[in-house]
Amino acid sequence: MKWLQNLDSYTSLILVCLLAAPALGYWCYQQQLAIEACQKAIADAPRVLEDIGGMQKKVEIVLQNRSVTAAATQAPRDYFEGQILAAANQNLNRNDFTLNDPTEENTTVGKQPVTDFVAEVRWLRKELSLPLAFIYAVLFNCESGARAGGEAGSVQSIWKLRKLEIVNATSDKFVSAQPDVVPPLELEDRWSIRQMSFVRREPRLEQRQQSK
Repeated sequence: MKWLQNLDSYTSLILVCLLAAPALGYWCYQQQLAIEACQKAIADAPRVLEDIGGMQKKVEIVLQNRSVTAAATQAPRDYFEGQILAAANQNLNRNDFTLNDPTEENTTVGKQPVTDFVAEVRWLRKELSLPLAFIYAVLFNCESGARAGGEAGSVQSIWKLRKLEIVNATSDKFVSAQPDVVPPLELEDRWSIRQMSFVRREPRLEQRQQSK
């Protein structure tokens, strides 16, 4: 290594530069990547801010609506009973229908696990027949969150119609008595509700067990 001792200052400087060039090149490359990342962040900033603003508004709406939807979530029996009776303009009482406790059904929407809470309204009197306008009013009240008295609430209900099965009471009785006779072309506005259920959906957090 005696040749190192004979190097002059210029040669030594050139040698040092040659040895440092790869490190400096790598540093410059990293700086360029950082600059490009910053430029991309600056370009995406308006869109990100818009997304944050949109999510903030949604959170505010959820907080404002929590007090309104609390009754429909925590006391569904009282909620549906009030909405059904508010739609009644005829002789209908609380003994004509009942509500089963909501059942839970786990499913997924895309990659998001969710839980569906299904509430079934059971109509107890088989001979009870209702006009179609009343059934429409019940569906409107339960889905819109309308207050008693027919005024729509400020927030849409969390419950949505899941299943509805109705039959014309006149036709059903007529066919049962005379199965070989075709029912008349015009039927009375009297309908029996066979099935009526509503559903609301909540996101579900998966609990994963971590192995020790």
